[in-house]
Amino acid sequence: MSEPINFLAQVSKVQTMPDMGLRLTLDFSETNIMQAAMLMECKRIGVVLSIVATPQNMTACDDSYDSKQGRPKQKSLRGQ
Repeated sequence: MSEPINFLAQVSKVQTMPDMGLRLTLDFSETNIMQAAMLMECKRIGVVLSIVATPQNMTACDDSYDSKQGRPKQKSLRGQ
């Protein structure tokens, strides 16, 4: 599992743990199910990830961004 796992996400929550460590919660689109599965597999086998976060300029004209919510648009798979 050496290939990068790429997706757009927004940090939705940052928590301080009892041991003073940090926990980040990310929100990303339902279209990234494969990436989510890859991250779940990393958790399952205990892989440590090297993360590089690159801020993106998201604009109202970008169809993948919900400017009202300030995060990537959620695309439902219901009814498909």
